[in-house]
Amino acid sequence: MMGIAQIVGWVLLALALAYFVWKFYQTRVDFTYMTHNDQGFKRALKGRGFLIDPEEFIVRGPNAPKIEFVALDPATGQRKLVPLLNQKTGAINLRPQFCVPLPFPGITADDHPVVLEARVQFSLNRDKMYFVYNVQDFGLALETRIQSAVRAEVGKREDQQLRANLGDIEEAATKRLRQAEDDGDEEHEMGIALGVKFHGISFTYTSAEEYARSGAAATVGGVVGAAPGPAGAEGAQAGGRGAYRPGALSLTPQQLDKLADQFRTQTPQSTAALLAILEMQTRQNIAEALAGTGQLIVVTPQELGLAGATVQGQVLSRHSEPAPAPAPRA
Repeated sequence: MMGIAQIVGWVLLALALAYFVWKFYQTRVDFTYMTHNDQGFKRALKGRGFLIDPEEFIVRGPNAPKIEFVALDPATGQRKLVPLLNQKTGAINLRPQFCVPLPFPGITADDHPVVLEARVQFSLNRDKMYFVYNVQDFGLALETRIQSAVRAEVGKREDQQLRANLGDIEEAATKRLRQAEDDGDEEHEMGIALGVKFHGISFTYTSAEEYARSGAAATVGGVVGAAPGPAGAEGAQAGGRGAYRPGALSLTPQQLDKLADQFRTQTPQSTAALLAILEMQTRQNIAEALAGTGQLIVVTPQELGLAGATVQGQVLSRHSEPAPAPAPRA
């Protein structure tokens, strides 16, 4: 029969094998593991091997930091949170991902509010996993860094320059994100790195007014006003007498600047046509305001402040011309 010493030896051998199996790890190019001990983060694993230190453990379980980001669901078109760390196994995804934050407000160099939507391709940096481990909210920090970079580059240009310089803005924003990572892992620098490799960025923009009218969202960052309600939408569709039509005096400075941009690129004939449309709209607004009082009011163009009355003058001159004499009969 097997002696007690032999039984104890086999048990110890089984426990040793189980320990080494438990401490064995294997990584690939597209995923890794983080380890920690009582002092916090220790290292990011690479290749295969054993965790010899009994105090070193793979980061996993319910207490592991949440490493997730906002992505776009291609099936629904809605945004969703995508985890990069498997809570059960501790595996961390190193593959390139696309982060698509919610639309956020920005402002151009000439004070035009715009709504920006960015898409950033990134991947976690195995060599900087220390920062990933220590960031309190990785997803929020990543979105904030992206928004800051895009806002900074958009704010350098006027609104009429954005569309012509989209490529330059995207390239500059990518450089800004990479520079923040390089500066953030040095000592005595403001802010910290996120442990991310930024591969590229693309973005689109919409004026704040157009975004609000589209009903895409009630507010964006507390800047864009509420989307038009049902009553306003019905009134705009009906186009009735009660619908409000803004005139030249109700234009904001940003709207006037947009008009100036239109005039800057138009021919003299197009400029004259635009001015004629503004003049006719102003007349209509004044007439509707007077008719809304319910009283009969007769005024002249001069009393309305339209001394030029270019369109009316042309109509009156045509009607005041004498009719051509009938041709003599043969």
